[in-house]
Amino acid sequence: MHHQNNRSITVANRYTSNIPLRTVSRQNSSSGTIPAKSVANGGESVHKWKHKYLESEEKRKSLLTEKEKVLRNLNDLERKHVNLQVKHEHLETELFEKNEEFTKLSIASKNLYKEYETLKNQYETETTALSRAMKDASQWYKENKQLKRKTLLLMTDKDTVDEGVEDSSESTNDADDIENLNKTIKQLSTEVAELQTELDAARQNESQTMEQNAKLSDELDFLKVENAHLKLDLNGLRNEHQQLLRVTEIMKHDLNELREIRELQRNDIIELRKEAGEQKKERNILAHQSNLLLQGLTDDENGTDAIKLLQEIEILKRTIEEERTRYEDELSSLQERLDEQETNSHVEILEERLKLVETELEKANSRAEAAERNLKISLLAPPPPPPPLPPPLPSFIIGTVDAPPIVPLRRRKSEKAIMEDLAKTIGVEKSTQNAEKKPFVPAPGVNEDIINAIKEGKFTLRKRKKESLSGDGSKVDKETPKAVSEILNILGSLRRAPKKRLSQSVVADINP
Repeated sequence: MHHQNNRSITVANRYTSNIPLRTVSRQNSSSGTIPAKSVANGGESVHKWKHKYLESEEKRKSLLTEKEKVLRNLNDLERKHVNLQVKHEHLETELFEKNEEFTKLSIASKNLYKEYETLKNQYETETTALSRAMKDASQWYKENKQLKRKTLLLMTDKDTVDEGVEDSSESTNDADDIENLNKTIKQLSTEVAELQTELDAARQNESQTMEQNAKLSDELDFLKVENAHLKLDLNGLRNEHQQLLRVTEIMKHDLNELREIRELQRNDIIELRKEAGEQKKERNILAHQSNLLLQGLTDDENGTDAIKLLQEIEILKRTIEEERTRYEDELSSLQERLDEQETNSHVEILEERLKLVETELEKANSRAEAAERNLKISLLAPPPPPPPLPPPLPSFIIGTVDAPPIVPLRRRKSEKAIMEDLAKTIGVEKSTQNAEKKPFVPAPGVNEDIINAIKEGKFTLRKRKKESLSGDGSKVDKETPKAVSEILNILGSLRRAPKKRLSQSVVADINP
């Protein structure tokens, strides 16, 4: 540490000694053109950097001292950890040895306790037997003395020698009998002690088994009660299961019948829809033809062109009606599937199908527009001389042959005003029958409202007359068919209208 402090001091001295030399050399080389303010700023910056350098050196020294302290602490902790590991291993070995000694001592203590019990029982039996034997011997001794006195009194005539011999023989026999009895007593006492220890152990085992038996009997009673409850619950569940099976069978039978009825009704509805579509298509075509005929498109002067135009319009109308009915059927079927299905995957599939239907409808509209443009180009011809006034029309079509109103299709009006003008132009009648019906919801993003009105024949084309007399008195000749021009004007206004429009609002504007 002292060496490092000296080293830092020498580095600081070198740095402080070099700075003024650099400033002097710069002043000499600048030929006295540097102002005093820049020199003062340079001195301040040098002093600032010098101060920062000294602070960094102090921080470095403090960090080094802290690092050394931390390293010393780390080394101490590692040594302690190693010592603790050694102690832990030593204690584990001692614990293992102590456990082995404990097991050995426990086994020896159990054996010693058994031996103590046997010896205790043996001592008790021997003491009891000895006390009994002493009592018997004292009693026998008393009885023997009494008998001897009696024999002495009875046998006075015999010699004393014979009596001494007899007494010695009897004493030897008594000693042998006593030894034999002592041996048998010892054997019996050992056997009795062993049997007593076995009896005590058996009694302990019996007490433990009685306790276990009581616990098991209590558990058995509890389990019997639970088993009875479970049997009752099982019987109830079986009865409910049988009832549910019967009900499900009945419901399944009813469901199958309802499905059959539904299939029959669906088939009938499909057939009726087909018939209604065909009838509607024929009605629309006939209404369109009658409107065109009533407007006088089949006059004798331009009969061939008008007939061709009428046939082409009829073909276009038929194709448009067929496509409309097909699209309506597809949309109705898709709507039914959409109502039946609930998952997002089916909804996405139906949306894709709707987009495909929209594209097909746009293609059909583009084909119809192309056909109309071709018809317009083919029918463009120099106008013939104006005919004289036509005869008055019958009374039932006076309202449809009057001068048509000027429809401002080219102006930028509000959406509602445009719809009202278009409704007036195509002659859509305000009736409550269409309002009571469920409105047909077309695919979003397509201007289907006015196109569907044109396709369904809910309009009457108004005849626009130009009355002018020719110079040579020629007859009345019509211009290019106004139906095509009016349809083209309507389609052009629809192309200029906003793309996204809800059909319900349009129906509400047309049929309030």
